[in-house]
Amino acid sequence: MEPRSVRPYIVALGLLWIVPAVLVLVLHLTLPDYNASGQCTGLGFGCTPTPADTVLFLGYLAALPLFLLGMVACLVIAVVRARRDRRDAGRDEVETTDSRDAGDPGR
Repeated sequence: MEPRSVRPYIVALGLLWIVPAVLVLVLHLTLPDYNASGQCTGLGFGCTPTPADTVLFLGYLAALPLFLLGMVACLVIAVVRARRDRRDAGRDEVETTDSRDAGDPGR
């Protein structure tokens, strides 16, 4: 039996967790931490968050759905691999039985 590759899991979680986290970090560090219009910063009372803070806020909102989507993606990968392994095991069993029957001189 071959060792299972973790590459599909790394790709899925990299796209769903690491890329968004790096994107939020880079945008938070590169976007301005002031409002260009001179409007007050913050939430409520007519103020708006700065672009850098808005990215953090959107990242917080996206964290739970991305976490759950990553877990679902891992589950789907595991189910597909299990079905494929079961199908391959059945195919190997049929080939072994066929080769035994073909080589049996008593039949």
